[in-house]
Amino acid sequence: MNDKDRAPGVYPVSVRQDEWVSNVTPFAVDTLPEYLDKEPNNSKARAQRVSLPIIVNGRIDQPGDLDVFRFDGLAGAEIVAEVHARRLNSPVDSMLTLTDSSGKQLAINDDHADLGSGLNTHHADSYLRATLPRKGAYYLQLGDAQRKGGPEYAYRLRISKPQPDFALRVVPSSISARVGATLP
Repeated sequence: MNDKDRAPGVYPVSVRQDEWVSNVTPFAVDTLPEYLDKEPNNSKARAQRVSLPIIVNGRIDQPGDLDVFRFDGLAGAEIVAEVHARRLNSPVDSMLTLTDSSGKQLAINDDHADLGSGLNTHHADSYLRATLPRKGAYYLQLGDAQRKGGPEYAYRLRISKPQPDFALRVVPSSISARVGATLP
């Protein structure tokens, strides 16, 4: 399969060299434009300007670091900001905060439960959905809830309109029955 034909999602990848094979690691694929966060962007005054929709690949470089993104929005527009970090094996425990140009907090999220993540006991990736109250500048701040950081604290931030999707889950995922038996 050609990489351009892949549907958005997370895929397991590894590297092979001769007889050596690396550990499998999750790799995210999407259709939106992707950019890197540009430091310094740790305050409203130094916020990185972005145009939506976008994926920002970044890093919480050091303990206490924040990454702030500025975007223009329209009254009544609905946006979603979602972090993929822990689900991609990063130690980031993300915290998202959305504010307007005056600094008024519009939405905040620390942990968002991803029911598709199996036995995960700490849903550390953030997700927020908000309707913008007026036309103007908005600021999205991303940091680590535990105020940690370092080279391994990478994240993937998606800011876009809400995406239609669903996931069908059946519990239990399988049924054991004897041949010829009837089950409720």
